[in-house]
Amino acid sequence: MRHRMVVALAVLAGVALGAGVSQGLRAQSEKKPAYVVAEVEVTDAAAFQSYAAKVPPTLAPYYGRYIVRGKAEGKEGDPPRGTIVILAFDSMADATKWYSTPPYKDLIPEREKAAKSRVYIVEGLAQ
Repeated sequence: MRHRMVVALAVLAGVALGAGVSQGLRAQSEKKPAYVVAEVEVTDAAAFQSYAAKVPPTLAPYYGRYIVRGKAEGKEGDPPRGTIVILAFDSMADATKWYSTPPYKDLIPEREKAAKSRVYIVEGLAQ
């Protein structure tokens, strides 16, 4: 009888542990990426080129990467002006840290002098 009770408790502990691990794995698989979306209308090509060359190294610490950089084809509403840039990050926290801390934060005035832009950070769907 005592042996059965020990086995039953071990099974219950295993089930509880398995449920906890499963829930942890599910939370990891539901991680939400984030995207920085920018509409950029260049007003000073040389200054913008200088700014653009400095951006890629700022992305590396936050695992940021370009996924779109080009002209958009408008279908409804006002057509986009300039170039659309979309950067992908693993999380909203990474995207926000990249945007609000040096070295990228220090580049923002350069971009503002070289282009008119609208920039958004958007949380994506769970992956």
